[in-house]
Amino acid sequence: NLTFLAVYDPWGHSYSCVILYSLFDLGLVKGDTLIELTATSAHILILVAADYFDDIILLQPCESDEQEAQKWLNKEAGAIDHSHLTTFVCGLKEECTEWEEHEEKTRRAIKQIVRWDITKDNPLGDVVLAQADCVLSGGYLDLVSKDHEMYLKLLKHICSLVKIGGHLILIAVLNMTYYMIGQHKFSALTYDEKFVQKSLASNGFIIVRSGKEKNRHNCDLIDYEYVAYFVSRKEREV
Repeated sequence: NLTFLAVYDPWGHSYSCVILYSLFDLGLVKGDTLIELTATSAHILILVAADYFDDIILLQPCESDEQEAQKWLNKEAGAIDHSHLTTFVCGLKEECTEWEEHEEKTRRAIKQIVRWDITKDNPLGDVVLAQADCVLSGGYLDLVSKDHEMYLKLLKHICSLVKIGGHLILIAVLNMTYYMIGQHKFSALTYDEKFVQKSLASNGFIIVRSGKEKNRHNCDLIDYEYVAYFVSRKEREV
């Protein structure tokens, strides 16, 4: 429920949503097309983006998440209930919206769900996407990158999806060493702000805004020092 997400939020989703609303309200990031890449099928950040972008494309890293996202989009039986996330997002808006109405608005904005397969040289496979005004990635690189080399390789693919003058919004967890899924503990890629700054610059981007919030949760599911955001504008192709 709303209280649970606001209080017990070890992944920093509430912070990320507040930041996104601020960025979009200020007009710092705008356009028609947004591509989102995340490591889950929940897509809480898309619930925010749907208020500002009419053409949203979801990239799904695995088949099961792709299927779950498609089921939710089509309102199929057995689809995961994300109403608690939608209720939370609606509570952040100045204009009050019923969660059902906002979910329908989000569904209308999602124009395509595409598989993103990192086992291929080109994660999009044969799919060709036009470069977007904005690419949004929340926590994806943190969870899938086995080392810094893999992070840089995947970031390059992600950066190629942004048009010149467009923006990349990265939500990152800094100085993380592990995370838990159920009873299983996984090692995480550890990196800091300077690594992100250098990585974005090497891909032709300049950071126009960034910030971070210290981890305030005493939680065994994940350890990190900060949840951070980086808004960068694409100046050139690399």
